[in-house]
Amino acid sequence: MSNPHDQLFRAIFSDSAEVAALVRDVFPPEVVGLMDLSAVEAQPSDFIDEALRAHLSDLRFRIPWRRGGHAHLGLLVEHQSSPDPEMPLRVLRYTLRAWEAAQAEPRPPGRLPVVITLVVFHGPRPWSTPQALSELYDAPPEAIERLRPYLPELRLLLEDLTVAEDDAVPSDDGGKLALLLLRHAHRRDLWETLDAHRDLLRALLQRRGSLPTLQILRYVIDVSERAPSEALRRRLFQDLPRDVKEDTMTYADMLREEGERRGLERGEHRGRQGAFVTSLTTLLEARFGPLPPWASTRVESFGEAEILACITQAVSAPDLDALLGPAPAQATRS
Repeated sequence: MSNPHDQLFRAIFSDSAEVAALVRDVFPPEVVGLMDLSAVEAQPSDFIDEALRAHLSDLRFRIPWRRGGHAHLGLLVEHQSSPDPEMPLRVLRYTLRAWEAAQAEPRPPGRLPVVITLVVFHGPRPWSTPQALSELYDAPPEAIERLRPYLPELRLLLEDLTVAEDDAVPSDDGGKLALLLLRHAHRRDLWETLDAHRDLLRALLQRRGSLPTLQILRYVIDVSERAPSEALRRRLFQDLPRDVKEDTMTYADMLREEGERRGLERGEHRGRQGAFVTSLTTLLEARFGPLPPWASTRVESFGEAEILACITQAVSAPDLDALLGPAPAQATRS
């Protein structure tokens, strides 16, 4: 996975204890009481095909029920500025793959394991696309309601970090710190966030050692657009072992040496980005007329991949909401 957000999520939540803490804080308490979270076990993801692997964080776990049997847990981190409107369908595909893989496992006849995919979202705006499979059905609402017993249904187990307060972010030490950094990643400056939660970094170091601590620091360096102040650097590094300090500084020096090249690349990227935004805006105005302010703002926030996808989909999209996601409530009211 080349995306730094995916890399961080995988590095931290490949640890079963981090996963147990996340499940403890996100799942309904009545369900947590039925699980043996001390026996969470990582599982291979061989059954995931390449189309799914491009979207899943490739993390899969088995959680035993205290009374026998087990549940399958998949973890997915969604970092697009505009979440995938077909996410319930993606999760259903993952569930079906997990059930197919379970056919080869010992199990009571006629029984299927519970398969849950936890979607962790950290975009700059709250989740605004469908959270249930039934929201994707192309049929009158009355027909869906009457046919509901005969239609597949799946509702996302969604942890939207965008709407959570820092104190309410789930998990412990490294897991909580990783989710806090993901929550604030769109600000492009994570040093203050890391400084405010040095206790979590120390706890991660004590429990899991140097490697995940270094991965946290490298993520902050990658995502932040400035270096930390000398005072902040001293505060962060005072409790770190020498190997973490040296590796972090080596990594930071390497990035600084590439700074000019990266700056040039960013300048070229901004030039390309502006051209893409202009092309998409022109196409949308030709189809739907002058864009409302919320639509222009959303288009300007898109990355190149999202803009190219919108250009492809704009030809057949029925309206702006279908293409860009629902307008904000305040825009709708006005």
